[in-house]
Amino acid sequence: MAPPGNHHRYYPEAKSPLRRQVHAPSPVRKFGLSCPRQVVSGNAVGVLLTSDCNSLERKKLDLPLDYRTEVIDVDEVDYVEVISDDDEVDMDMDVVVEEVESGKEVSLDDVNPKNGSFMVVDDEAVTDVCSFEAYRKALKSAENRTSKLKARGFGDFLRERCRGLLRSLRSFFRQDEEPVEDVRSEPFEPLSKEDVIAVKDAFSANFHNILVTHENSNIDITVEKLRCLKPGQWLNDEVINLYLVLLKEREAREPKKFIKCHFFNTFFFTKLVNSATGYNYNAVRRWTSMKKLGYHLIDCDKIFIPIHMNIHWTLAVINIKEQKLQYLDSYKGREPRILDALGRYFVDEVRDKNEVDVDVSQWRQEFVQDLPEQSNGFDCGMFMLKYMDFYSRGLDLCFTEEHMAYFRVRTAKEILQLRAE
Repeated sequence: MAPPGNHHRYYPEAKSPLRRQVHAPSPVRKFGLSCPRQVVSGNAVGVLLTSDCNSLERKKLDLPLDYRTEVIDVDEVDYVEVISDDDEVDMDMDVVVEEVESGKEVSLDDVNPKNGSFMVVDDEAVTDVCSFEAYRKALKSAENRTSKLKARGFGDFLRERCRGLLRSLRSFFRQDEEPVEDVRSEPFEPLSKEDVIAVKDAFSANFHNILVTHENSNIDITVEKLRCLKPGQWLNDEVINLYLVLLKEREAREPKKFIKCHFFNTFFFTKLVNSATGYNYNAVRRWTSMKKLGYHLIDCDKIFIPIHMNIHWTLAVINIKEQKLQYLDSYKGREPRILDALGRYFVDEVRDKNEVDVDVSQWRQEFVQDLPEQSNGFDCGMFMLKYMDFYSRGLDLCFTEEHMAYFRVRTAKEILQLRAE
């Protein structure tokens, strides 16, 4: 075998049993990539190559990152000589040629944080490879000189600045937004102890005492009238009509939150359709003047008409927005004649007030079946009020008969406060 100092390739007859690789100095790859676990060769295994460290670093960093590692496969060679691309480079730097003996890996986690040396952990011993400092310097220089890494860093910086700007703009535009409220939970908000006590005290007060007076509608609510909201009682006209006035005032306070509606009182339909004279538009013609209402019925989305049939309350709706006539009965009854009369009334009203002919012959008559039902003989009035309350909120009829006791106390509280919530 030729001595190590001979500078020419020598090919022995014997074949090497192992495949070896010779690595020239190159920076360690970044981002956690690791190289195969290697063990420092003994005195008789490797070949010592020398080069000028400064010259080698300068030459290697001028190349792209992917071409800075020289790998020479050794199949049938006992030792090799690494030939530099530049014949003027003096080989002064010590390079360790290492023999691969296992498939294990060594990563950057094996760096000794105290002295910066590279720790190769074997099953039995730990060896310091002090050439890690050269690798670290090469890596730092490569990071500073590689335009791709610079571009990537600038891109990350730019994206972070853009995200910060978007967050600032989002916060700025949301300042004027109203907080989102859970509208479906509002009709079921728990009553305070003070409200419950106030209602109980009103129910137990002197029979003829006037509890509240609504000046605009000129409706007085006495203890006797309010007691119709106690469990098991039928609702009277005064309580129903005052509550409908409060619903209209609620809409006026928050027009963006509630549907634009008109609420006729309990006497409207009996005036429009009299059992003796039949249909009579002139009897209610003045009820809806612009001077009284401040708007025309055709500008509403829905018009609610309470219907009293001897001992039972139902609700009729002129649904202008969806062009249909609706009838809601907590017993699921059907009264086509009522919808026919209301369709005729709407045509006469629009012609009289707006001088417009409306054709309702194509409007659908709907007897609502998907609605809360009553199983007793006294809650029909509360069902009718809650049909109007939920529809004016734009909600489905998502309540049951079990809520009636709560709705009675809540309605009494709102009447005492002259404010529907």
